[in-house]
Amino acid sequence: MKLSTARTAVYACMAAVVVTGLITALVQTPICFILLILALTAELVFFFGWIRCPHCGRHLDRTGMNSEITHCPFCGEPIDP
Repeated sequence: MKLSTARTAVYACMAAVVVTGLITALVQTPICFILLILALTAELVFFFGWIRCPHCGRHLDRTGMNSEITHCPFCGEPIDP
């Protein structure tokens, strides 16, 4: 998966966590809480699983979420060709 696609998935999951969290605070049902946990888990899976350099495979941490990054800070290779 390209890094730009992974970033989009992380941002979409983040928005789902916020919306689900607000709904859970208002409705307070177990179903909403379970959906909140699932959205948070999906965000973490995308962040830790796919925010990586395609060349060296190292996790890019917060720098990978920066859309202005063009090269890996570890190996120096271009991230999204």
